Amino acid sequence: MTAREFLNRPFHFNNRINDKRAKLECYRQMAYSVRSPSFEEHYSSSRNTEAPFVRFLEKADELEEEIREDEKELERLKTEVSIAIDKLEEPNAQMILYYRYVMFMTMPKIAVEMHYSLSWTKKLHRKSIEEFERRYP
Repeated sequence: MTAREFLNRPFHFNNRINDKRAKLECYRQMAYSVRSPSFEEHYSSSRNTEAPFVRFLEKADELEEEIREDEKELERLKTEVSIAIDKLEEPNAQMILYYRYVMFMTMPKIAVEMHYSLSWTKKLHRKSIEEFERRYP
């Protein structure tokens, strides 16, 4: 595993959680939507008599539990990455890697936060990654 792969694990995990949250919102919308009645004349004895929204509510509950577990894992990953970043000696390297890989900030936001130009921030980021790779191959 490369340094970037190690540092990006929380980011990718956070994206997976966000995808699940979007899916959860779809389930909730489907559960609250009104279905039109069926006026068909044929009768099916094997037809499901449970209301359709119940299935979506059950899926939403299951997904909420998954999200809670994933959030715990995300916090564990953030802590692991943060501890590794804290072992770097250069404070600016620590700060830029923390902003990028633990707080998920974009490079322009990091530049504003650190009061540097965007190009200098990117250069500092590259140097920080190189230092991190040297310390943790």
